[in-house]
Parts: sequence; C-alpha cells; structure tokens
Amino acid sequence: MKLHCILLLAALLSASSLLHAADDDTPLEKQMQTLARGMRQLSMQVSDPSKQQSTITLIESLKKAATDSESLGPRKTATIPVADRAQFLSAFKAQMQKLADTFGQIEEVTKAGQYEKAKLLLGNLQGLKREGHEKFKQD
Repeated sequence: MKLHCILLLAALLSASSLLHAADDDTPLEKQMQTLARGMRQLSMQVSDPSKQQSTITLIESLKKAATDSESLGPRKTATIPVADRAQFLSAFKAQMQKLADTFGQIEEVTKAGQYEKAKLLLGNLQGLKREGHEKFKQD
C-alpha cells in the first residue's frame, strides 16, 4: 500500500513539474511548438491529394504562426550586447519572414496540385530551421 502511495505521489509531482515547465515557455517558444507540431503533420499529409484542403488550412495556420513570431524576441536576445540587439532582432524577423514566405510557396504549389514540389519545398524548411536555431536559439 505504501508503495502505491509513493508511486502516486511521484507521478503527481512529475506531472506538476511538467505543467510548471510548460508555464515557463515564452510566447515565442509556444509559437515554435505550434510550428513544430504543424510541420510534423504537414510532412505526413503534404503529398496526399485527398487532404489538399486540410493541408492548405494547416499551411495557413503555420504561415500565421511564423508571421506572429516576427514581433517576438528569442530568449537569446538578453545575451546579445545592447549595441547589437537591433541588428539581431532584425535578422530574426527576416528569418521568420523567410519561413512565412516558404510556407506561402508551399501553399501555392499545393493549390496547384504540385505535391512533389510541395514536398521538396517542405524539405528545404529543415535547412531554414537548422539555420535559425543556430543563430537565434539559446543553448
């Protein structure tokens, strides 16, 4: 009986710490989580013609998340010298605009039924993600 109580208490504490950690996410991190989930879903359905409308709706939400992220600053901003912050934030905004533009291109080719091209463009987003994380994500 004591073991069950201890395991239950440990599970509750673990769940509580996970919920608390989620509360610590910045608005930008929440947008990035939205983008990550959406990208996974998009990669599974982008080449499926039967899901074209769903894919377009998903792409529109991803484009919005990227655009909304432009005005948010990454945590790393606090570690950048004050003199360089404007340039850092400008580069971040440009990177997010590039992401939104790529989603727009994927949307266009999806609407045109060019699913293989959409899949190729989606693959290009991995490079954008890697580049953005290297420059803007705090370790």
